[in-house]
Amino acid sequence: MLAYALRRLFLALVTLWLATLLVFGALLLIPGNPATTILGINATPEAVAALEARLGLDKPPLERYLHWLGGAVRGDLGQSIRYNLPVSKLIGSRLLITLPIVAFSLLLATLVSVPLGILAARRSGTWVDVGISVGALLGIVLPSFWVGLMLIYVFIVWLKLPLPSSFPIGGWRVPAQALAAMVLPVLTITLARASLLVRMVRGSILEVLHQDYVRTARAKGLSERVVLYKHALRNAALPVVTVLGLEFAQLLIAAVIVETVFGIPGLGALSLTAISARDFPLVQGVVLTLAAFIVGLNLLVDLLYGLLDPRVSYQ
Repeated sequence: MLAYALRRLFLALVTLWLATLLVFGALLLIPGNPATTILGINATPEAVAALEARLGLDKPPLERYLHWLGGAVRGDLGQSIRYNLPVSKLIGSRLLITLPIVAFSLLLATLVSVPLGILAARRSGTWVDVGISVGALLGIVLPSFWVGLMLIYVFIVWLKLPLPSSFPIGGWRVPAQALAAMVLPVLTITLARASLLVRMVRGSILEVLHQDYVRTARAKGLSERVVLYKHALRNAALPVVTVLGLEFAQLLIAAVIVETVFGIPGLGALSLTAISARDFPLVQGVVLTLAAFIVGLNLLVDLLYGLLDPRVSYQ
């Protein structure tokens, strides 16, 4: 197990290193002079040269990449042009807002989707299955920004519940207000994610219930509950675990839309600001952070597979 984990960790680090090459190389391919793009076409040559020296753009690309990579290894992602603050500090403060939203959304989506998926599989072909499947399909096709706006209208405008429509300026210094501001964004994200997971759980359970070992368990006289929860659910969880790992990473990216709708100053809003302001150090830091989460979660899923499925070889 240890050798397998170390090998997967090595591959994850190689993947992350390749991600740094892609991030840095993509910004090199952007046409035009980044300093001119940031300062505008009316900037003087002296101002452009000064900004190039400040950003290190006057050095060869390989030297700039090695300097940035060395800083990234130490946790130093450079200085933001837009905010004049360390990129790592900016990203860390925004992750404190985005990560709880994503974590609560995925947790709630799992708690809702697993029982509904199991129920739909057990009642396959009945009106219960049809109702759950249609509801899941609607949750998938409805745009997140529209769902968010409808939730604001229903809960705040119509029902007049005391829920803030944006994140408090004080942030987590006022925990009650911060948690209240997360209710509607979490519900918005949960609707789409739970809808996808319901279909995944239903399909996995139906596939497992037709396996020979399930029929053997039933032939032994075991109750349907024991057959489902002790024998079928563990194997049916394998594709669901894969989806959950990928979903967490995708939610960090999808949070851009939700954070825009609800005025939440999270990582998604920070990435939009960085792109619009041509803040290349901040763009590099945000993309590298997202890549690190994706690679790390894929590594975690690989290790969980070995625990859930004894057929996975550690050799």
